[in-house]
Amino acid sequence: MACFCPPIRWPMSSAWRGRRACRTHTDFTGPAATAVPQTIGARALRTGGDSMNRRLIIQAGVALCAQAVIASASAQSASDFPTRTVRIVSGLAAGSSMDLVARTISPKLAELWGQAVIVENRAGAAGNIAAEHVARADDGHTLLIAQNAITVSASLYPRLKYDLRKDLKAVSQVTAMPHVVVVTPTLPVKNLQDFIALAKSKPNQLNFSSAGIGNADDMAAELFATMANLQMMHVPYTGGSQALTAAAAGDVQLYFPGLPVSLPLVKAGKVKALAVTSKTRSPALPDVPTMQEAGLPGYETVLWYGVYAPASMPDATVKRISADIRKALQMPDVKEKLGGAGIDVVGSTPEQFQAYTNSEIDRWATIVRERNLKVD
Repeated sequence: MACFCPPIRWPMSSAWRGRRACRTHTDFTGPAATAVPQTIGARALRTGGDSMNRRLIIQAGVALCAQAVIASASAQSASDFPTRTVRIVSGLAAGSSMDLVARTISPKLAELWGQAVIVENRAGAAGNIAAEHVARADDGHTLLIAQNAITVSASLYPRLKYDLRKDLKAVSQVTAMPHVVVVTPTLPVKNLQDFIALAKSKPNQLNFSSAGIGNADDMAAELFATMANLQMMHVPYTGGSQALTAAAAGDVQLYFPGLPVSLPLVKAGKVKALAVTSKTRSPALPDVPTMQEAGLPGYETVLWYGVYAPASMPDATVKRISADIRKALQMPDVKEKLGGAGIDVVGSTPEQFQAYTNSEIDRWATIVRERNLKVD
């Protein structure tokens, strides 16, 4: 990119006057520009001082111009984004709640951007396979949609091949929803306090399922066990649908699924809902109490999904993507579709989501230590 800068009037010899040098809204005036070293009886030193002064001014001007070019290129790349198909990589399998969210907003982003947006599922290792893939992507058109588990991995996986704080940039928290505390329908409990009493009377005899070690449903159950002082056995499955099916069949007694996937089974009576984990009751399950109301004050977790970008993506582009995600989330048909599934839209700025990500990393690190959890 050419740098068009007005000529600088040099306070030195006439041979230098009118020569061009780059500058960006900075006038080289004042003592730094006009002072010439004066050494009595040493013309050679004065000439050398003039040359050094000129070189310093030229170097400073070039540096300022380079900064302007970089800033201009960054702004231009953000306005030009995207120039080809965008991939949103999901760390969960197709058919999950996160997949529903990704496939709901992707066509809206495609409309805003005038380019195709595809959702690619790379399930496994609590989303770490997808996260590592995106952290290494350098094409400028690859994004990650992740859930709470990504903030647990830093403390749970000692050999993790990416650093969430360094290798990925927060773009926007997209949605939030409560977990639902469900039990197998044949379990002789009517409420959460009944379950706690039963679990305490049978230490390590009741099981809870999850979509995998370190997943959001696993950590919600671990937090519950910590706060209620329970000893239960963890049975991880390869996905949330299998974990929920196990609870419905009585293979395990307890599960903490997200609201969207559990709602049909709760309404059909195939699992029993004891509580929701949000601060307030869910409009989708108005008769189900919160954990606070059910007798476990201070317990609160939400299942959230958010978008991250590789650390190599320019900040201006990240802000552009974040703004467009927020636009998509406010579209009436998007809010209606997600709201009908019990999912609340959020839409945060990169700064807000980064702060929230950092707080979640710290929060779950404490639970991992207290529960002595680790994955080799």
